[in-house]
Amino acid sequence: MRIHIIACRIFARELGFLASQSDNTIDITWIGRGLHNDSSRLRSRLCDAVDELYRQLENGEMEYRPDAIVLAYGLCSNGVIGVRCRDIPIVIPRTDDCIALFMGSQERYLQEFSMSGSACWCNSAWLEQSTSLFDTDTIRRRKWQEYAEKYGEDNADYLLEMESGWIRNYSTLGYIHSSVYDTPAYLERAKAEAAGKGWKLRELHDDLRLLRMMVDGTWNAEEFLILQPGERIAPDYTGRKIQAAVDPE
Repeated sequence: MRIHIIACRIFARELGFLASQSDNTIDITWIGRGLHNDSSRLRSRLCDAVDELYRQLENGEMEYRPDAIVLAYGLCSNGVIGVRCRDIPIVIPRTDDCIALFMGSQERYLQEFSMSGSACWCNSAWLEQSTSLFDTDTIRRRKWQEYAEKYGEDNADYLLEMESGWIRNYSTLGYIHSSVYDTPAYLERAKAEAAGKGWKLRELHDDLRLLRMMVDGTWNAEEFLILQPGERIAPDYTGRKIQAAVDPE
């Protein structure tokens, strides 16, 4: 099977490693982690990545047609909602976000959040791909300017305050050790980030199960949504996170 994965760059080490071991032929399009901060821009970029794949097929740049397109993303603040399937099936895991993918399942993700209480999670990949785990002054100023232009200065102040308010709900920084690449430097940085917020640090180890299923093509309907031609990704509020939808004609 030939699988084309469109993935957030935080999976670079893990997916690169797993792809090298898979019996399938794996091609990967990488998308920068920074779009995680803006779900509308992420949605647009994902749609562009799918369109670009088709452009490469049409102009002969890509000689082999993939059997499936896999999105290495979770729901990610609805950033995947609206992505459409043309004639190549699109596969996406039914998880809240990438942290569940590093944990191996949505079930473990929910269990860890329940056990850890108010915890914000990261791992070596997040630290490797991020200048900061939290919004810097530069990012906040850029967001404020965008909101001010769209909604006015008073509303910009309110929106930025609402966005940053989530930090007050956390008291723990969870650090997920990578089974592919781990270094004491990243753990030390996680400790420093936690100390800077006055938070506790909780450590656990990753599980590459879902990522391995992506490259092996062993997708089940319980943990993955498989879009068929003409369908698009829509939200699901029953706990399955996402579902297939078709626009009325």
